[in-house]
Formats: sequence, structure tokens, C-alpha cells
Amino acid sequence: MVETITSAFVDEFPDLLANRKVLFTAIMCFIEFLLGVPCVMQGGVYILQIMDWYCATFSLMLLCLAECIAIAWIYGVDRFYKDLELMIGYQPSVWWKICWCFISPTMITFIWLFSVLNFSAVTYGDYEYPDWGIALGWMFGLASLVPIPLCAIISILKEQGPITSRIHKLCQPTEDFGPAVPEYREKYLASLDTRHSYLPTLRNRRPPSKLSMTELQTSPESQIFITSS
Repeated sequence: MVETITSAFVDEFPDLLANRKVLFTAIMCFIEFLLGVPCVMQGGVYILQIMDWYCATFSLMLLCLAECIAIAWIYGVDRFYKDLELMIGYQPSVWWKICWCFISPTMITFIWLFSVLNFSAVTYGDYEYPDWGIALGWMFGLASLVPIPLCAIISILKEQGPITSRIHKLCQPTEDFGPAVPEYREKYLASLDTRHSYLPTLRNRRPPSKLSMTELQTSPESQIFITSS
């Protein structure tokens, strides 16, 4: 959990945090320690129950569904397969493509609907939470969901032109998308075919200059660096 949060911030603000990752990680560990202290107090189990009740079912399933849709249908499962092949040297089985496109979204949707239909106010044994406790639970659950549509709306409003053109533009790769090392960037561009409508534009874009890179070991003989965008 710590690495997930720190990596997200470092990737978003590389100029500020790339050279201070150890210090930033220590700060995040201290902050998360403080956030976890209430859960180990005398009434911590009641707080933990609220978090588990509203976050582990309602919001988590929607986040997983959004991730499946974003990767398989918006970014494109074929693009994702090309990226995986470039990173690990081969394409995974077609079974994974079927899972990402159809099986996983369908099962997640059914699980989420089942959770919603059987949803009730949070309780712990015979204890019924007050209204402010229920409101706190909904705040926990929505805290991870609201940023998704909110950031999407903000990004759309910042663009110009018809709404369809804005959405189409936002679905295209940014200038620094792809491998950072020129050699691997050329391989990445060569792996794309004519079905990728953004290919001519991406070929003409400059190579990335300031990137937060994640080192991926593909074989004992070679290494590849992919932007974490």
C-alpha cells in the first residue's frame, strides 16, 4: 500500500519528488501510521467495520470494473497486449484477453449488483451505528470513487471543441507515453499497426525528456524502461 501511494505521487510530480523518494516514503509511512492508530484503539474495531462495510464491497467492485473497462475497452486490449509483449517478450494467452474484456467485467458487475441488492446499514453484532457513523462510512466509500468522474469532467472541460472531439482527444496517448529509451521507443512504435489511429501523431511527437520511469527486467541480457503513465 505504501509503495502504491508513493509511486503514484512520484510519477505525478517527478521534478519535485523523484530525488526525494526516500524522504517522501518516510513521511507517507508516518502519515499512514497516524491514520491507522484509531483502528487499534478500544473502539477501533467499530471503525474497521465501517471501512470494511462500505469500502471493501461497494466502492472496490466499482473501481475494479472501471479498471477493466478502461484497459480492455478504452485503452484497448490489443494495445495492452502489445505493451505486455514489449515488456515481457511474449504475449499472454488469449484466455487473459477474454477475461479482461468479458468474464471479469461481467462477474464484477454481478457481484456488485448482488452487494447493492443485499445492502443494509452497517452493524457490528447487536450494535447499530448512529446516523453520523453511517454518513462517515459513505464518505469512506465515496472517497475513492468521486475522483474518477471528477477528474474526467475537469479534463473534458479543459479541452476545446465538441464534446465528442474532447473525449476522443483525451483517449489518445500523451507526448511522453511509451518507452523512455529511444531504442525501445522505436520498437514500441514499430509494434503498433494501422488500427491504432493515433500512430501518425505519436510518431511525430518528440521523445520524452523528463519522465518517471519504472525499470522492468525482461531478460538477463536486456532491460527496458517504460513510463509509468
